[in-house]
Order: sequence, then structure tokens, then C-alpha cells
Amino acid sequence: MYRLSLVHKIEKTLSPKVVSAQTPHFGINWCVYHVPKTAGSSLRQSFINSFGERAVFGIYRNTGANSLRKGKPIWIPKRSSVVFGHLPTHENHQIMFPNAKKITWVREPLERVWSLLGHYFSIGEQSPQYKAITELYINKGIVKKEAIFERVLKDKLLYKSTHVYSNYFTAIPLSEFDFVGSVHRNVEDLTRLQKLLGKSIAESNENIRDSKKTFPKSLRYLEKELEAEYEIVSDYL
Repeated sequence: MYRLSLVHKIEKTLSPKVVSAQTPHFGINWCVYHVPKTAGSSLRQSFINSFGERAVFGIYRNTGANSLRKGKPIWIPKRSSVVFGHLPTHENHQIMFPNAKKITWVREPLERVWSLLGHYFSIGEQSPQYKAITELYINKGIVKKEAIFERVLKDKLLYKSTHVYSNYFTAIPLSEFDFVGSVHRNVEDLTRLQKLLGKSIAESNENIRDSKKTFPKSLRYLEKELEAEYEIVSDYL
């Protein structure tokens, strides 16, 4: 889980001023929207390797994501030039970070949800989503991952998680982003991203699950359950 470093904790104590629509952060040059299960942890490490750890500030549950996703004030280190986190777009972001270019990565929708389900299984009882899956399916004898996957989509059990693109890119559509990369051509898109960044950035292999090799072809018929998701990202895959 992402947490404030000791250096950032000290800085926040000494300089607690927040970033808001009224007090923007002009030093943020890149705002990276990390869609869950799109190799975002790997991409964040690539940014850290390229820009340096002090320049990249992760915005997650413990560092203000709930505030920023609503366009509300958030503390960000003065020396940061990249903000990177699980954030649905909000119109205030463009006011709070007026110099920032918007970047994100996408993944084939069914494969992304398959990977997400594997993530819930891997962390087990720590995940409220897994607890819901256990109560509604596993405890009733539905135990195979393929069967649970089908039920989750058809029952719309975890709608915000399965329809994450619809959630993330409502306020600011992908057509207004400065760069949209794809997990399915990661190396090529990192090379393309270098031109926008003006500096080298290399692939990192942290926390990548290759679901394309394991996703059952027999479940392709479920694409219709994610029709809205495909409409959003199909041009970028």
C-alpha cells in the first residue's frame, strides 16, 4: 500500500499548505491517471526511475485520493512534478494543475476485469470485494473462477470496478488526454511517450499479470456485458 515517505511527512508538517482550485500547483507537469489493473504500478516505477523518487507523488487511499477525485484540496510536495494515482477525472484537476499534461494507460476490458478478479482472490479476506464474492457465490457452491467471473458481470455486483473506464473518463474524456497508452503494446507506447516527456523512460516489470495468456476464450461472449467500456477504449487498445 502506498504511503507518505518520512521526508514527505516532515515536509507536510513544516509546510501544510494544500493545492486547490484557488491555490494551484504550477510545478505539476504530468498528471497520470492510474486505472486499476493496467500495469500502473509498473508505469509508476518507470516514472520514478526516469524523474526520481522525489518528483513522483502517488495519490492513493492514504495520500488524499478521496479528496482529489472530488476535485477538493489535497497536500502535494512542492518539488513534485508528477502526480500519479487511482483517480477518476474531475474538471477541477485542470485548474489545480494548470500546466499538467494528462496521461493514462488502458487494457482490454474483459482481460482487465479478469486480472482484477485474480487480485481480489490473491488478497482474500483483506478485500471487501472478495468478502462479497464469498458471501454471494463461494458459500453457495459457485467456486470456479470462470463461473464467478460470469456472475460478477451479469449481476453487476462490482459495477464501479468492472466499469472503471465509464467512471474514470466521464468528466474528461480520453480524447482530451495528451497521451493514452495500451498495456498490449507497452514497450512501443513507452517509446512513443518518451517524445512527449522529452526524456527516456524504460519498462519496469513490477506487479504485472499477463492475463492475455490465461484469459479463457470461452468467456469472450461476455463482451456484451462491458459494451460501454469497449466504446470508451476500443480506439486506444
